[in-house]
Amino acid sequence: MMSGLLILACPHTAIPSLPLIILRGGHAVVQNPGFSGTLQAYTAALTDRPVLTKSLTSGIVFGFSDICAQAITDGYAWHWRRAAVAALVGLCYFGPAAHVWYELMDATLPGRDIFPTLVKTALGQIIFGPTFTCVFFAASLSALKGLQGLQKLPAKIRQDLLPTLLAGMGYWPFVDFVSFGYVPIMWIPLFVNGCSFVWTIFLSMQAARGTRAKSREAT
Repeated sequence: MMSGLLILACPHTAIPSLPLIILRGGHAVVQNPGFSGTLQAYTAALTDRPVLTKSLTSGIVFGFSDICAQAITDGYAWHWRRAAVAALVGLCYFGPAAHVWYELMDATLPGRDIFPTLVKTALGQIIFGPTFTCVFFAASLSALKGLQGLQKLPAKIRQDLLPTLLAGMGYWPFVDFVSFGYVPIMWIPLFVNGCSFVWTIFLSMQAARGTRAKSREAT
């Protein structure tokens, strides 16, 4: 047996479709073209580097969501700095925070019975959701106005935090209930990222709402 790298191939007639199992450093990485191979590779990445994988996923989702929000509200007048900041929020905050939060909830309130699931869902709406929304507002204001934008954060929170949370009450409790009740803990951040794609579009529009209104008044 060769040390360091061992490639096993299952016999198929078409060589390009060979599923490969590459062993590196004691870890098995399945290489197979198509969706199943991508899913297997992502699963391996979640197992080996969970925080990094979840952070990169969140960064991509948040950045693309903000670009979609800009396309809806501003046409194709892209604000790349705003999209980059949204991606950084996903990469540096939401990905790591979601990993810690869901692991903590699973350790503190284990099980998928109705009571712990409802408690974890309620805590998400009371603690995680408002905290993340404030962080997102702060990042968006700094992206649009630099450090001076952060001076407007208290007013922004007073104006838009409660309406944003109320709007999310028809969406996020259901997402959290499904997450805590049915989705394996390793896959919850990916599931939530998929659900947050639409929500982040709405959140980006909410975060930029005051700035757009003032820009129209100035013109």
